[in-house]
Amino acid sequence: MTLSVIIPTYNRAKYLPLALQSLVLQNYPQNEFEVIVIDDGSEPSIEPIITEYQTKLNLKFIKQTHGGVCRARNAGIKLAQSDVLVFFDDDAVADINWLQAVADTMKTEDLIVGRVKILKHPFWGYFAPHYDRGEILKPTDSLLEGNCAIKRAVFDKVGLFDENIEYGHEGQEFLNRTNQFYVLKYCPTMIIHHDYATSIFDYLKKQYKFGQQSAYLESKYGERKTTDTREKNALLESLPTGKKLAIKLVARLGYYVHSFGYWLSKNKYRKNIKDED
Repeated sequence: MTLSVIIPTYNRAKYLPLALQSLVLQNYPQNEFEVIVIDDGSEPSIEPIITEYQTKLNLKFIKQTHGGVCRARNAGIKLAQSDVLVFFDDDAVADINWLQAVADTMKTEDLIVGRVKILKHPFWGYFAPHYDRGEILKPTDSLLEGNCAIKRAVFDKVGLFDENIEYGHEGQEFLNRTNQFYVLKYCPTMIIHHDYATSIFDYLKKQYKFGQQSAYLESKYGERKTTDTREKNALLESLPTGKKLAIKLVARLGYYVHSFGYWLSKNKYRKNIKDED
């Protein structure tokens, strides 16, 4: 099965070589997959990295002005040659059997999401219980945009990623359009290594952006994206008291930052609606 691996990137020159090298090492025929890197306006230029890996991979490169991750992924979709599109994060490392798992599973599925193991920062793994959903192939309701595979026919039916979303919850928005036609499956053997966050600043920045996009989804679908904390709370039960308290404090701070981003953007969308009226 031929595959197209799509990697949007923005100011990640430090991490991108690790992601690309993990594709070089795949236990999958090199002539059976292409890699498409979309540079969403990085500074400095990542072209030296691309030049190096064009000799190691069937690699295509797109450079565009900064427009957000959805616009970048859509550019990759349009250029891709395969009917199976695989989405990968620029700061992740793929397991050696990652693409083989994709090819095996996509013989019978339309869209799948993979498993994520923590790369270097285990503390932040407690904030992402959705990264690991067990050992069996099963339906799920959360799309990890940096570790998923989607057949082109799905995009043909429901459209591409929503380019109004620069970053955050774009997978949820996409699933809102696919749920009536397709079942998303979790594939436990489709493994990448990735950190949910690398620092408190990184975590809070992520939560702020998620809050902003929650307001957009509410304006579009009439409901706010919220986080199911049941899995997260279950993970905390066996931890030492001090660590449990630290995680809860950081999570509470993240909640306030998320809410701040949400309310600022909610007011903006209300103003836009008034202006249109």
